[in-house]
Amino acid sequence: MQYTFPYLPWLLATLAVLLLGWLAWRRPDRRRLVWRLLASAIAGISLVLLLFPPTYQRALDPSTAILLTEGYEADSLSALIERLEPNPLVYTYKTQAPKAAAISDFYTFRQEQPHVQTIHILGHGLAEQDLLTLQDVSVIPHLSSVAAGIASITWPETITLGEALTVAGQYSQTIDEETTLYLQAAGQVRDSVRLKEIGQHTFQLRYTPKQEGRYTYSLTARSGDKVDTLGHVPVKVDAAIKPAVLLVSSFPLFEFKFLKNHLGQLQHKVALRSTVSKGMYQSEWLNMVQTDLSRITPKLLQQFDLVIIEPQALQELSSAERATLQRAVTEDGLGVLTVAAEQLGNRTTAFFTNFQSKRLSQQDTRSARAYWTNGTTAAVIPVSPYTLVSSEAVTGLIEEQSNNLLAAGRKAGWGTVALSVVPQTFSWQLEGKQNTYASYWAHLLSSVAKREVQDKFWQVSKPQVPQIHQPVTLQLTDYTLITASLIPAATVRSTADTVRTGIALQQSVHQPEVYEGTFWPRRSGWHVVESPGVEPLYFLVQDTAAWQHQGIQARREATLGFAAQQRTRVAENKTAYAEEQVPVIWFFLLFVLSTGFLWLEEKL
Repeated sequence: MQYTFPYLPWLLATLAVLLLGWLAWRRPDRRRLVWRLLASAIAGISLVLLLFPPTYQRALDPSTAILLTEGYEADSLSALIERLEPNPLVYTYKTQAPKAAAISDFYTFRQEQPHVQTIHILGHGLAEQDLLTLQDVSVIPHLSSVAAGIASITWPETITLGEALTVAGQYSQTIDEETTLYLQAAGQVRDSVRLKEIGQHTFQLRYTPKQEGRYTYSLTARSGDKVDTLGHVPVKVDAAIKPAVLLVSSFPLFEFKFLKNHLGQLQHKVALRSTVSKGMYQSEWLNMVQTDLSRITPKLLQQFDLVIIEPQALQELSSAERATLQRAVTEDGLGVLTVAAEQLGNRTTAFFTNFQSKRLSQQDTRSARAYWTNGTTAAVIPVSPYTLVSSEAVTGLIEEQSNNLLAAGRKAGWGTVALSVVPQTFSWQLEGKQNTYASYWAHLLSSVAKREVQDKFWQVSKPQVPQIHQPVTLQLTDYTLITASLIPAATVRSTADTVRTGIALQQSVHQPEVYEGTFWPRRSGWHVVESPGVEPLYFLVQDTAAWQHQGIQARREATLGFAAQQRTRVAENKTAYAEEQVPVIWFFLLFVLSTGFLWLEEKL
């Protein structure tokens, strides 16, 4: 602080000390005279310093700044300030901290502070759009650890009717208190899981919708008396797929007979060919026009989405028929499921049965408990003495204990080939376990059967969960594009009104069939993006309070990626000085203590 008369405080202090000293000296009682004079001097000086607080010069580095973002830790800030000499300037963005200047936007910050060359970022980091204004600044991240709560989560956007919705993720527990996660649908709890220990937990919650349509479920967490809604789970339930199935066996099998009747009751198109003797076949058809099944031809296979066969029947096919079946898989996307008992196949059937296996029993059959991904656990059932070994090359369809597989599939061109070592599932029907039987085969059929290929479709590219006032990247893929054409027109609207917002699409340079556009939602709820000739895509926009881990993770990744791509800059070593005022509380305390002593000493 600058004064018009710089020596005025010292003059006043001298006069105050002399006056109080003279008053203490003139008292007749000479006891404690030295203490009275000392207290008088302290009282006079501290009074003047209260009125005219002194200042000192603090060294600062104007080229270096510390930026505090949401989630910063005070201990990390203190440690960083101690390490950096001279001390840098401290700023905050969308958070609060004592003795720190707030930044409203980084464009204004760069205009007002052009000398800042290095920024140390604490907390969870900055969003991608904020970092774009710091291209000429060296960013050094000191990010906080992931906060308590949901660390990651995933669920399918679309499921078929009868399939279970699985919500899976990781939850970070930081307090020694039991937390329960609930999956709620239509106001009722459908599934829950309890987390008791501190640490990161993996969880899965499941629910099977009863009708097709669009639904919004909720995930809530309860810790003690506190209940929080973590976010919403939007899902679209499509009608159940009914693939056309061709069953081929080397002799009449109860397994295929029961399966044919079961699929027929569900209105699948089903054909069954069983070998009676060499060159003679028994054929049956359900829900379809009768056709010649005596030879496997391309025309025949075009009528089906899935072929279920057993190894002996595969071997009895002619080489031309096997080649036809193989081409239908690789070129047309047909699915082939081989159901094996004791014999899994040989070299002639390797394309369909070449899965790594091991024998677990010397008997013809063994007992196993089957599991599949929708959470169903079946009763013990007789299976082949072999088990399929899990690996990265195959996808497990039906599991058993010890990370082994009872059924597995792998991609082969456009289609899928699969192998099952469960030859007698009809025993579930004989035992009255109709739901288990139906769930098992629904899962296998949907996993292996030919999939409908979409030539044009919309999808949300990012983020995982669209949120209000945050950019949403919408992606249109059009495989029918042959030559350069006009950019497609696209609009987005909320299902709550009819106002349409146009979005500008940009064609990808490296993938000309892909177009992308950005949409900024202004309200929460279901939205739909539409374009001529393309099936509309419905997506749910949620509030920014939902799935907070998404924003934190996006800021962390953006900040770390931005810092990693920067070149190392050598900052100029400049030192500036800021005038800081000594806290007046110390002078006030000295004044109170000294005057208190003078008053008390006079009473003694």
